[in-house]
Amino acid sequence: MPAITPPLEPNATLVADFMQAVWAEGNPDRIDAFVGAGFVDHAYTSADRSGHANMVRIFSSAFSGAAHVIEQCVAQHDMVIVRLRVTARHTGQFRDIAATGNAIDVTQYRTFRIADGRIAEHWALFDTAGLLRQLQPALAAAPGACAVK
Repeated sequence: MPAITPPLEPNATLVADFMQAVWAEGNPDRIDAFVGAGFVDHAYTSADRSGHANMVRIFSSAFSGAAHVIEQCVAQHDMVIVRLRVTARHTGQFRDIAATGNAIDVTQYRTFRIADGRIAEHWALFDTAGLLRQLQPALAAAPGACAVK
């Protein structure tokens, strides 16, 4: 899998390193190396490092050969926002969907607040509808299916 090229700004570099070590390498045990003691995750059900680690495990067990490519990064003051392109192959159970072998290609946006050189907060927007359409193409073609363009 291709490595994420870190930007020059220190906070952006921290985020790029986090995305590489934790998500691209599928290693939730590395989270503690990047997040602060009071880390709050606004994206996942459990709003702490354990919730984030659980999502990494869920994704890594359902998708193989994943690449998380930072296509855009904006860093200002204590905030870093990245737009990522995630590609992988669906090789394990995801939600109630058994492995399909389908390739996925989805976009996500992540926002990080940095404090004292560590990630203090995290927010994420993931194209879940687009992902599900790629896993179950019949959903996109079903009569009455909702499509967002």
